[in-house]
Amino acid sequence: MLDKRLKWAFFITTLVLAVLPIAGIILDFLKPSNIQVEQSGREAKPTTSSATPAVPLKEDMVLVPAGEFLRGYDEGGFDEKPSSRILLDAYWIDRYEVAYGAYMAFVETTGHRKPISRYVKNFDKLSVPTQPAVYVSWEDADEYCRYRGARLPTEAEWEKAARGPQGLLWPWGNQDKTGAANTGNPDPFEFPSPGASFPQDQSPYGVYDLAGNVMEWASDWYQEDAYATSSANPEGPSSGTYKVIRGASWGTIGKETRLTVRLKMVPDFRDTTIGFRCAKSVQKGHNDGTEKGS
Repeated sequence: MLDKRLKWAFFITTLVLAVLPIAGIILDFLKPSNIQVEQSGREAKPTTSSATPAVPLKEDMVLVPAGEFLRGYDEGGFDEKPSSRILLDAYWIDRYEVAYGAYMAFVETTGHRKPISRYVKNFDKLSVPTQPAVYVSWEDADEYCRYRGARLPTEAEWEKAARGPQGLLWPWGNQDKTGAANTGNPDPFEFPSPGASFPQDQSPYGVYDLAGNVMEWASDWYQEDAYATSSANPEGPSSGTYKVIRGASWGTIGKETRLTVRLKMVPDFRDTTIGFRCAKSVQKGHNDGTEKGS
């Protein structure tokens, strides 16, 4: 079950990779039709009238304690099953998605490529310093996290940080709630919102924007039946074709915002709905206490 726009993007990407050796160029050329929010049968999301803060939120990491969490959802898609209790070591994860302002500071310091393309529409509305950085590939995200002395979170780490020890389906509970996150459903923002603009889109661990704003790269290679095993600290297969993407975006509609939905895409793909956050392992003996109730 894929976000509708990502599903189309995946289909086009797969088709191009199968036919042309210069798929990267052709993919960029095709992207304009894939980056617009579907508006069929409903009005466009309004642009927020509130002032956008000029300064990004301070980079802050949240400690997720060692312990078990509920992974997967038995009533979801095939790749979300079966649900099981998974043990993870303690780790740190960004409280907020990496902001465009922070990412551009990295670009200016390192000379890394900019997250921009002449084919992207409305980029002026997608490049506010307080908005999450978008149009970044998996490699871009991985390089940024390494620059910070961190890494991308594993898929399991992302899911635990989002669902909490109770295994919630949305950060606020087990029922979807219109307007609680920045999605393609009705809310005040047309495009990505500044970080932490939706107080209800905050996980039990205090991590923001997991059910909306932008989808996020995880470190794992995608494996459809990954949940068939329940070993501790899973990191996915050692190689593959697609990287995992988790969470919903400002363009996701319906119940595809559920935290258990798993997505996949080739690692060099870039889109205005995809961003990321960083994570960091906890050194043994430092803040690695077991979570209460685990």
